Amino acid sequence: MEKTEEHAPLYTARSSSDNSESNYDNVEMIALGQRGRRSASRWQRLRPWAIHLGLPLLYTGLFLVAIYTRGPIGTFGLVDSPASYIGEKTHLEVFPLEGPPKGKYTGEPREELDEAWRELLRYNNIRISDDWIKKYGREDTAVKLPDGGYLGMLSAFHEVHCIKRLYQTLHKEHYFPNATAKEIEINLDHDLHCLEVLRMSAMCRGDVSIINHRWKEGSPYPNVDQRAPHQCVDWDAVMDYSASMAVDVYQEHYIVNPHTGVEPFPHGKSIKPFNSQDHDNHNHHEGGSS
Repeated sequence: MEKTEEHAPLYTARSSSDNSESNYDNVEMIALGQRGRRSASRWQRLRPWAIHLGLPLLYTGLFLVAIYTRGPIGTFGLVDSPASYIGEKTHLEVFPLEGPPKGKYTGEPREELDEAWRELLRYNNIRISDDWIKKYGREDTAVKLPDGGYLGMLSAFHEVHCIKRLYQTLHKEHYFPNATAKEIEINLDHDLHCLEVLRMSAMCRGDVSIINHRWKEGSPYPNVDQRAPHQCVDWDAVMDYSASMAVDVYQEHYIVNPHTGVEPFPHGKSIKPFNSQDHDNHNHHEGGSS
């Protein structure tokens, strides 16, 4: 009799008593694989459209997030000042610096020049709110005004005051003819303070306007060409704000040092070097400049 070789069946039908789930799993995985291939094929067809429509939506969302989460804008967007709005509108301006300096703020001392400086610093003393002082915890040291608020100024006026002081020192024979050695020493300290104020202010702003050099006839050295446009705020707006908040600290019996009981500006005269000179009394209207 011919011998028949026995082979194991490729697939054995599952009996109801078979507890193994492996075959069901295989069938299920095959079905899932087929569905996955169909899904992948559908995604491949839809992907270009999803990218085409999704990217604009993504960029729009990022733009809106940037708009609504960005910080304050403007030249003074980070400054906590009620006048910071002034920095939102700027313009380009070329400084008139060709040749020897000209204008009402420079040149030899004269009444017109002194009046121009007085007018420029006319509103440097302003009233600042109680809330601002309290926010920074300065109630114990700030100068309280008897009719509300505290004494302050915009920093721009501190810088202008310093420039005026340095101008006067350059013409000390005119402005301080009778100064004592002690007063000259005090004035020098004040001038050095002012130079530091102006240095720090220049480095703070970091004006990036380009100034080129040129060959000037008659000079063997390169000279600076001053015709650079600078980004400037509206100075009239600065003056208007200060005028709206101005306070006259020279009113008789207006402010009194609470620690000493002394009035710092009796009869409109501030405590400053050289205040014995009558012609310098006009400049005392700068008030609390230091």
